[in-house]
Amino acid sequence: MTTPEDLRNVAVLGHKGSGKTSLVEAALFVAKVTPKLGKAGDRASGLDDSPEERAHVTTLETRPVTLRWNTKKINLVDTPGEASFMADARLALGACDSAIVCVSARDGVQTGTERALAWVREHHVPCIIVLTKMDDEHARPDEVIADIKKHLKTTIALMEIPEGVGPSFHGVIAIRTGKAWGKPEAPNSTAGTPIPPESKPRVADARAHLVDDVAGTDDALTEKYLNDGDLTQQDLDEGARHAVADCKLIPVYEASCTMPQGIVALLDAIVDLLPDPTQRAPFASDGTDEKREAKADGPLAALVFKTHIDPHAGKVSYVRVISGTLRPDTGVLAGPGAHKERVGALSQGTWKETKPIPEAVAGDICAVAKLKVARTGETLSDEKKPFNARLLPMPPALYSRTLIVEGKGVEDKAAQALLRICEEDPGLVFKHDAQTREMLVEGLGALHLDITLERLRRRASIDCRLGPPRVPYRETVRGRAQSVEGKLKKQTGGHGQFAVCYIDLEPLPRGSGFVFEDAIVGGVIPRQFIPSVEKGVRKALDRGVLAGYPVVDFKVRLTDGKYHAVDSSDAAFQMAGGRALRAALVASLPSLLEPIAKIEVTVPGDYLGDVIGDINARGGRVTGTNTVDSGSVVEALLPLANTHDYEPKLTSITSGRGTFTLMFDHYDYCSPHTTDKVVKESGFKHVEDED
Repeated sequence: MTTPEDLRNVAVLGHKGSGKTSLVEAALFVAKVTPKLGKAGDRASGLDDSPEERAHVTTLETRPVTLRWNTKKINLVDTPGEASFMADARLALGACDSAIVCVSARDGVQTGTERALAWVREHHVPCIIVLTKMDDEHARPDEVIADIKKHLKTTIALMEIPEGVGPSFHGVIAIRTGKAWGKPEAPNSTAGTPIPPESKPRVADARAHLVDDVAGTDDALTEKYLNDGDLTQQDLDEGARHAVADCKLIPVYEASCTMPQGIVALLDAIVDLLPDPTQRAPFASDGTDEKREAKADGPLAALVFKTHIDPHAGKVSYVRVISGTLRPDTGVLAGPGAHKERVGALSQGTWKETKPIPEAVAGDICAVAKLKVARTGETLSDEKKPFNARLLPMPPALYSRTLIVEGKGVEDKAAQALLRICEEDPGLVFKHDAQTREMLVEGLGALHLDITLERLRRRASIDCRLGPPRVPYRETVRGRAQSVEGKLKKQTGGHGQFAVCYIDLEPLPRGSGFVFEDAIVGGVIPRQFIPSVEKGVRKALDRGVLAGYPVVDFKVRLTDGKYHAVDSSDAAFQMAGGRALRAALVASLPSLLEPIAKIEVTVPGDYLGDVIGDINARGGRVTGTNTVDSGSVVEALLPLANTHDYEPKLTSITSGRGTFTLMFDHYDYCSPHTTDKVVKESGFKHVEDED
């Protein structure tokens, strides 16, 4: 029976193309889970198997796999390295207890490497670094390790000596355990061999450095090391384990995933050095002070960190059991809405082949079939003791486009398909804009939305494309208008239509919205028709007189009017109110307002000048700069209309190392040039009201 202490949950992070999925494939092969060694385009475990992943040759969604090593169960969670899909990786990291950060020995520290290392440092996640592609002809491990040290404040410890580099790479020697592997590894060749005599001097020197690194993480070990001049094997093993769990030490391993080589030592390290679920900080509750530890006999709580909708198997949810024991056919509550849900069949394995399991104890990761209401990021919990886990902060959706669907009557089909895609992708947002009447898709970058469009076309079989979003401009007034008449007078036989009202109009401070004041005296308009005038005015303010945008921040005062005992009606006074407003808007200096966004850009210091120059070129105004670590944060205000291509531009300026957050701040007057351009592009023409 598996206990929480028998588990290791590891998120595999790194830059796109750094070898994460290949590392997972090699581990599955060496651990006898898959019958052959998977490679790009032919993953034996079923990883990277979607048409989009095969087309782009990269991981686009999180995928957990399970293997056993030295009596322990290891759950490896392969994550996307592409920045546009970082929300998936963030959720996976929050569901795991530790991480492996893959760094290419050829390409070195890249933007995805920096992002992963920043995450593990920020959230205090125990970590192992693996130098992949050690057999590449351009491998340069010494330079890459030196670069890693520049990006980390935490001590890193070299745990292996490579036997050769590049095409001559043929094995590794584990410094801590004193084992060597000198030929490609396979399920039948996992046992280490003694250290070759010619390598012993190098190993002795490397071990001295390792002992020094480990001793420096603990005062008691430091004292023992100073007194005795060395540490025992037990001291070294336990000291390294505690130092890694406390994030005081990051071990560095080396591997080739294509040979494979270095995988056995890495799996040993996962078991020996990385913490089990009982050693991590308890999961905190979102909204209360409650915390849950990994206790199999505690109340049930399980975090849904990944959803996959298969056209044949249906919806599959991947969960991390926080506390308690999850069993099939159990009633639970899902999410903050406390919706009732029933747990389906449980399974584990690879993405390609899974096996049913009778239960999943606290700390385990498994697949749950056919949950109906539970969504990614929600928590399944005991009906008597509900719990909602606090998630790591998710990156905001910063790239927005309009979804344009070709053909009649397919909008609903497209919307339903997009909602299902959003269930699988936590970084994607789909919504209807009530003001612009558009379907908007928001994500983390241009590639994110392009791949979403590919998925939508394939799954829904519809013709669609992405267009620029319509900027939500507003109209307002700068002047006043008094005693503006709105009149309806029609006589067509029988009862006619008659209503007259007079209004004053004046501007209000920005953000005030719309105010209607009834100033009628003497019954010149009967009381039952005054709401009708207001209703007509409110309808008319949805469409201004410049470019047809909603009108805001003004006050209408109803001052006078006329009525007819027979021909006046609710509909007549509504039309009169609308006509009065349109005439008053024309007479009170109508003006166009544009949304102004607040942007915070975080960049390495070398790019600060270029970033500020680009913001100024977009009509923005820098409001401040701050220094953080080795980078800078630029705060600025700029027109929202000039931000739609900012993500790819910032990526280009900073070689992918810049990040930004964007949020609406306020509305301000458009320049005359912008006003003329927007009015012309709107194609709107104001028509005078006539009876």
